[in-house]
Amino acid sequence: MKFLRRDERGAVSSAAAITLLSVVIGGGAATAAVFGVISANGPKDSTAIVDGKKDIVPPEDLLNYGG
Repeated sequence: MKFLRRDERGAVSSAAAITLLSVVIGGGAATAAVFGVISANGPKDSTAIVDGKKDIVPPEDLLNYGG
C-alpha cells in the first residue's frame, strides 16, 4: 500500500498517520455512543422496573385505530 511506505527520513507518511488517528478517534466515539445508549434511562424507568404496571389495559383502550 502506498500510504504505508516510509519516506527518505524513515517516517511513515501523513496519510497513514491520519488514517490511524481517524480509526482511533472514530472507534472511541462509537464506543462512547454505544455505552451512552445502553446506560440511558427514561424518566421513572427504575420505578417502572420495580413496581410494574398495576392493571392490565386492553390495547383497544389505548390504540384507537380507525377512529
